[in-house]
Amino acid sequence: MKRLYLYACTLSTQNLGKMLVLFCKFRYNVNRFDFYAITGGKVMTLQRLLQKQKSNLLLLGFVILSVSVLVGMLFFGNRSLENDNIRQTAQTFDFSEARPLNETHHYYLRGDWEFYYGCLLTQTADAPTPDATIAVPSSWAGSPAHSMPYDNGGYASYRCYVQGLQYKKPLKITVPNLACAYRIYVDRVLVAESGVVSETRGETQTSAAAHHEKVYLDEGTHEIIIEVSADAFSGLYLTPIVADYAFETAYANGFLGLRFALIGIILYAAAVLAILSLYSKTRYFSPWLTVMFVALALRMLISTEGYAIAQPLFGNLSYEKIFMFSFASTFIIKLIAVIYFRDELKLQVSLPSMALLSVSFLLAVISMDFMPHAVYTNYYFLVWQLFSTVADLYVVNKLCQSLAKGEKNAGLLCLSYLFLFVGITVDALYTCGMMPFRCSSFMPVAFALFALFITIIHAKNAADIYKRAQQAKDLERELEKANMAVMISQIQPHFLYNALNTIKSLIRRDPKTAEQAVIDFSYYLRGNMDSLQQTEPIPFRTELQHIQYYCKIELLRFSDKLRIEYEIEEDNFTVPTLSIQPLVENAIKHGVTKRPEGGTVKLSTRKDGAYYIVTVSDDGVGFDTDAVPNADGRTHVGLSNIRYRFENMMQGKVTVESTPGSGTTVTVYIPVSANTKGEG
Repeated sequence: MKRLYLYACTLSTQNLGKMLVLFCKFRYNVNRFDFYAITGGKVMTLQRLLQKQKSNLLLLGFVILSVSVLVGMLFFGNRSLENDNIRQTAQTFDFSEARPLNETHHYYLRGDWEFYYGCLLTQTADAPTPDATIAVPSSWAGSPAHSMPYDNGGYASYRCYVQGLQYKKPLKITVPNLACAYRIYVDRVLVAESGVVSETRGETQTSAAAHHEKVYLDEGTHEIIIEVSADAFSGLYLTPIVADYAFETAYANGFLGLRFALIGIILYAAAVLAILSLYSKTRYFSPWLTVMFVALALRMLISTEGYAIAQPLFGNLSYEKIFMFSFASTFIIKLIAVIYFRDELKLQVSLPSMALLSVSFLLAVISMDFMPHAVYTNYYFLVWQLFSTVADLYVVNKLCQSLAKGEKNAGLLCLSYLFLFVGITVDALYTCGMMPFRCSSFMPVAFALFALFITIIHAKNAADIYKRAQQAKDLERELEKANMAVMISQIQPHFLYNALNTIKSLIRRDPKTAEQAVIDFSYYLRGNMDSLQQTEPIPFRTELQHIQYYCKIELLRFSDKLRIEYEIEEDNFTVPTLSIQPLVENAIKHGVTKRPEGGTVKLSTRKDGAYYIVTVSDDGVGFDTDAVPNADGRTHVGLSNIRYRFENMMQGKVTVESTPGSGTTVTVYIPVSANTKGEG
């Protein structure tokens, strides 16, 4: 054994403000190579250092991938908006140079609108002067970067003009998923209405659903007025849309149907998981997975198109109010995710960390409800929801650590969390007006993919558990067969006949030796009988005694043709019953006694590192390891059966080396970890 020690100390640069001492120690020997590093007072092996580096790279990759998805959506979404850009002059949208409208296309009315704060234009007889020209989509309360002199909530009107729109079929003008009540007028004719618009704060009733009338426009100039009111939200922070009436209606219904289909699938999965948790004795998954699926379905139910149908189920609670629950669900889902992944991968998440995360999220939800109207904007809703990414980074970091260690399913779990994170983030950006294009269907699809990946993972786990159960049953049957095979092979008539004949021949010429042979033979038979009742590993000492009784009888039979050698350095471990004795029997029966001059069988044991090693060798005739025949033509305990028992009962392994004409060596490796009962 060789050892090499290397010590290295390095001093960090002066502007770091502290000294970092690195102590490195290499140790090399024949069988293994370990690297120890003491950094900042912590001892880390090379394997742990590499795992930590790999984990950090995986975390960085996850962040880059997530940001790339979000940036990609913004880029391609804004690119499509630019392609549909309508030339505007003095709050008039000119469609004459825009791409012609067709049945599968819609326009976004993005641009400058006349803004009338605290005024419902259609209810005013005179012609008031606009308070400002305001960009749509945006909040009239502004943002941290662009403040405006208007409070949250209240009511206001927006006005613009359209001209040059050449389309003969009916149109629909709508503002999908807006959390404010609104009315849309074309040339002072009401064409769309959502909720109840009121001049009195507190009497506004917002709704996710809207009623629309068909709109017919010629190429002339037409006035469009949108009146909005809310208790806390602020105006057209989502984009008004002009589209073919039939296509837009089918489009909205299609995505509504998709959303509820996905909700149904996830709730069905949650119900199945709950039933399995209640009635299954085997735990296939964390019970928090059911809670997670219910939370995801609820989030899909109370947001955007989902609430258009679900609003009556919640007592017609204002969409603006339910928005708070949607906001809170972000934190709830993230917290459940931390608990679920902790249980699933047995992550080391401390109780103080969980308590800190829970309290922080609770304070975030409560603080938003108590914020004054001056800061109660969709921008702060977004910023506060992005605070929940603390949980995302925590979970993903733990998942990346598990993935770096090579733990089962960590990669799929990490990928599934990507869908969960991106789905919630995109939904928060869209509902708060940060994504001006229509992408409300992204979240349900992302949640469904998350559920699909999780289901695949647990289906694999269930299949593995079932496979192991089947293997356990097969092993039990094999053990029963092995016991029967032991009895058949070890108490065969020819062995009994030969042993008794040997004893008979000794009685007259050497009675004392014959008496000892009878004692050895009786102990041998008792050992065989006892083995039929054993299902657990036995001490090697017991197996060795049985081997010695057998060898004494064989030595009497073969006399000078057989020599037995023992080199027992270690005997404090366990082996399956009658697992080494058949190896010795094979060495005698099929090895040395096949040679005219006989030979030597040697049994040795030793301990090397993490293994106990048992070796049975002979200098007999040897055999072809690629084809092991039954030389005696009868059923007996073969090497394959012995190998199977060691692998399944002891997590060990058996190797066979043989050269025809030179002999055979069978080596058994038994892990020390599987022999704790045998120690001491």
